[in-house]
Amino acid sequence: MKPILLVFWNLCLLRRGPELVPTHPLFIVTVIGADALLSLFVSMRYGGEATLLQVATSISVTMATLACATWIALQLRHLSNRYAATITAIFGCDLLFTILVALLVPLFGGVASQISIGVASVIGFWSIAVNGFILHRAMNITVYAGILLAFGIALVGFALASAAAQP
Repeated sequence: MKPILLVFWNLCLLRRGPELVPTHPLFIVTVIGADALLSLFVSMRYGGEATLLQVATSISVTMATLACATWIALQLRHLSNRYAATITAIFGCDLLFTILVALLVPLFGGVASQISIGVASVIGFWSIAVNGFILHRAMNITVYAGILLAFGIALVGFALASAAAQP
């Protein structure tokens, strides 16, 4: 277990690329499922007044947008063979970031604390940078283009998730 966590942690620190991530189908499903479940738990625990259905819809739409946009981007570059490693790397790193949020928010005074909001924002920007780095390595583009693409995907995902989760 520790070597797998180290692969994702090194990705988060921009030391290694997504090519080192295992691509066994069971591993991919496990990583995506764990990320979705932990995101659901953290969102319900620290989220606002949203219902379980709204939170689940938001998470599902965000993850689906990220997965589809990544697939399309790799298809356009004729690199679809890198999809499994790329998407596993992205969701694996997101799992680590979600764990960080789950640990740090209560440590810094809960969701109402300005420090917690700042920490969550830093983690959010770090996540976009990591996703950009992963896309940069997977697509053979500059790191700046990867970060710009990751930011665009995050914006589209947020917009679609917000629209889908409206009561």
